[in-house]
Amino acid sequence: MRQSWSLDGEWQFLIDPLQAGERESWYDNEQPWNESRKVTVPHIWQREGGELVGYHGVAWYRKTISLPGRDSGKQQCICFDAVDYRCAVWWNGAYIGEHEGGFTPFELSIPALLMQEENQVVLSVFDPKDNAEIPIGKQGSWYTRVSGIWQSVKVEERASSYVESVLVTPDLDGMKLGLRAELLVGGRHDLKLDYTIRPHALGEENTFEAASYSGELGEPGEIRSEGLNRSIQVNWDKPVPGMLLWSTEAPHLYEIEVCLSDASGVIDRFVTIFGMRKVEQRDGRIYVNNGPVYIRGALDQAFYPDSIYTAGSVDEIRKEIELAKQMGFNLLRKHIKVEIPEYLYWADRLGMLIWAEPPNFVKWTEAARTRFVSEIEAMLKRDYNHPSIIIWSIYNEEWGLEWDLEFDPEKQKHVAELYDWLKEWDPTRLICDNSGWTHIKTDINDHHRYFACPEQLDEWREDLDELLIGNPDKNFVAPYRSQGEPIIVSEFGVWGLPSVERLKDFYDGNEPWWFINQGEETHQDDYKKPTTALDNMDKFGLASAFGDFETLAVHSQRRMFRAVKSLIEEMRKRPAIGGYVVTEFTDIEWETNGWLDFLRQPKEGFDRLIDFNGACCVFAEVERANLWSGEQVSWELVLTNDDGKRMSGEVKWSLANSAMQGTVQVELDDVWKQLPGAIAFTVPESKEVLAERLVLEWIVEGSCVARNEYELTFTPKQLVNADRESAVAIRGLNASFQAALEANRWHTADTLTDEAVMVTDCLDKDAESFARQGGSVLFLAEKGDGLKASGPFTFRQLAPGESWPRASSMNYVDSRCFDGLPLLPEMGWELEGLYPDYVLPFGDYKKVGVKRTVNMFGNPGTAEAGEVISGYFQGWLGQNGGSIVRHPLGKGYVTVVTWKLIERYGHEPMATMIVNRLLHIAKDGTP
Repeated sequence: MRQSWSLDGEWQFLIDPLQAGERESWYDNEQPWNESRKVTVPHIWQREGGELVGYHGVAWYRKTISLPGRDSGKQQCICFDAVDYRCAVWWNGAYIGEHEGGFTPFELSIPALLMQEENQVVLSVFDPKDNAEIPIGKQGSWYTRVSGIWQSVKVEERASSYVESVLVTPDLDGMKLGLRAELLVGGRHDLKLDYTIRPHALGEENTFEAASYSGELGEPGEIRSEGLNRSIQVNWDKPVPGMLLWSTEAPHLYEIEVCLSDASGVIDRFVTIFGMRKVEQRDGRIYVNNGPVYIRGALDQAFYPDSIYTAGSVDEIRKEIELAKQMGFNLLRKHIKVEIPEYLYWADRLGMLIWAEPPNFVKWTEAARTRFVSEIEAMLKRDYNHPSIIIWSIYNEEWGLEWDLEFDPEKQKHVAELYDWLKEWDPTRLICDNSGWTHIKTDINDHHRYFACPEQLDEWREDLDELLIGNPDKNFVAPYRSQGEPIIVSEFGVWGLPSVERLKDFYDGNEPWWFINQGEETHQDDYKKPTTALDNMDKFGLASAFGDFETLAVHSQRRMFRAVKSLIEEMRKRPAIGGYVVTEFTDIEWETNGWLDFLRQPKEGFDRLIDFNGACCVFAEVERANLWSGEQVSWELVLTNDDGKRMSGEVKWSLANSAMQGTVQVELDDVWKQLPGAIAFTVPESKEVLAERLVLEWIVEGSCVARNEYELTFTPKQLVNADRESAVAIRGLNASFQAALEANRWHTADTLTDEAVMVTDCLDKDAESFARQGGSVLFLAEKGDGLKASGPFTFRQLAPGESWPRASSMNYVDSRCFDGLPLLPEMGWELEGLYPDYVLPFGDYKKVGVKRTVNMFGNPGTAEAGEVISGYFQGWLGQNGGSIVRHPLGKGYVTVVTWKLIERYGHEPMATMIVNRLLHIAKDGTP
């Protein structure tokens, strides 16, 4: 039988920056080890902090061990679960082998002649700085690098013949299992292989009631050793009638024990875990066990605040998966990382689907491709039996393909061949060839699409309808075309900044090392650096709007909740979309688009994620969030039921602050239903602008199966008709704007006086002169670069359409300047349709063109000299800009506004109230 000795625990460690260790025989030389430190394996040397955070190159490990009870008649191997990246191993001073590859297991045989009562194992580990040609994922490129013996180590003792692996292929339709055993046989004897299949676990329960199965694999005498060590592969199909299925709701896990025997009896036992389940795609959906599954997933990069790349304990893993299920997720996309075996085991046990993805390389070379395919094959062998894994990815966004797959036939051929090879290796799972970007051959037509909402709601809807649904071939390289694969939005999301004080508390009152961005040069933008927030919090009107960073972070998280709710609802209203994977499950260091922060704490408002991320949801098609009193409203309802069960009940709707409500009877016998005009009411009258909430509750058999809320505002028209004291002089604006001003009882003047406020969309010399002489100008500059004249001000266009940087952004306003209007500091649905396309740039920025990206200068002096009432930032308060700035010019002031107000004034209630308030601010300043 096998026995093993764990080598986890205390080791000696020292770095070798000059790579002198092998030349000076550190594997058999005591002197250098006098300078070593004690570390605990599994060990990522960056965890040690200080100089080791940024250290790359060679490091050495040493451990002295005894192997009590060792059988000298058997062979011993040293087994590593993973070492990053390349290592060489010495046993008692003798070299026994090496390995390359940082994510998957390997083992080395220890010659019997080297064995002693007390043994010394030494490793040299090399993690190169120039890592473009090795599979790395995001460690060392986006986030903190991972180096060293980062997973467990053991010595294992085996007979001369033993089972290397057993791969189990479920056949649900035939109710049988395909078994492929790989054996290493030595000596001269006949061998026999028996199996027993028994229940292993169901969720938290360590077994369940079900049938067991046993028998012999093959015929007597079929497996025979010829005296030389050699590998044998044997394949059988075995019927398993009545075997219970593995699913997310009931994850029945079985174990198969394979016993290898010779004439003396059993000489080896091998156990592996599996589940009976089937995965396929058809009709635009992913199917598991012949039933459609709508994917509600999260990208999970599996970085941790202290342990970096491994969970701290099994309890942490269980808690994380359970929390993901509570949040409504049924899938985690393990992003460009071969996940640790313990995590996959608990995903199997708790019923969480996994989308697995190998770590990418960067530079397109033959050597890099060889390493990459080797890592994929090792991942397949290690993880083949996990029922939770339903998708294998090959590439992500052409990383490693150098981002020109569409134009390079060699790379297209390479991707197609990899798909075919992987499909032949594992026909039981779906394969995504190049996640998110250009496809060649794939089982999933997935897209990565980043939009900010509410700002880009119309663009998001257009993207879904015209690109993803309306033109599925657009995502393929000709002559390849979509074959009706499920359409999955496998990346999207918005940032929500975390509490810095909570992070500091976790790190014993200190700023974490990753506040200095650990990524490579392309991730050194100001908004990707947490230190930027510390520098900028007291600038650009941020302190006036929020007070301090902790308050800002709360509002940022509320903005994030509002945004992802809207993004997901638009997808779920469209049954042609087969699911989504949000970016992302948790924050990672500087990237803060996690639904949990880096410490695995839910963000503000995220206790209600299930409202739009659950299996059953109810959505309202709110055509406009800002309404006039007296308006007639008729909105449709959309219901989703991913479980597909027939449901009979009712939807109750109500206005939280108004005595209005209604009930809609609902019969749902499908996964999706649309109810036009289900919500109808007349907007009530009020004396002030009212912030309102539409509340929905879907009741089935007396229980609420889904609820939702929508933010609204109601504005009484009489508020905009009050008499005005100030006169307004209009320059350059269209006649309809002037008519709207007059309808709102503003006195429009043909000539300029000191008491008048000039309103213009063209800051020409006359307007500048008026301000310099002490006049007040309201400059409606929403056209930005399209203005005929803008005086001393320049503008930056915010990225239109899909944009990862813009998804990190937030618009904000000092809401005290608009007292009486329900403006949120983080700007929500109350400003629907009014968000700016341009800002006054306070810092340098990059303008992306067709042929090149141009560096453009910003002007921090605009903010320093003026008063920033409303602004914009990306990420950690970088890439700042202003959208309402009251700026001195000569003896007067120009209030520059880029909110989109001109065409909406007089028609949209919030636009009308805001312009009226801005006229007072332009004249008299802020309160």
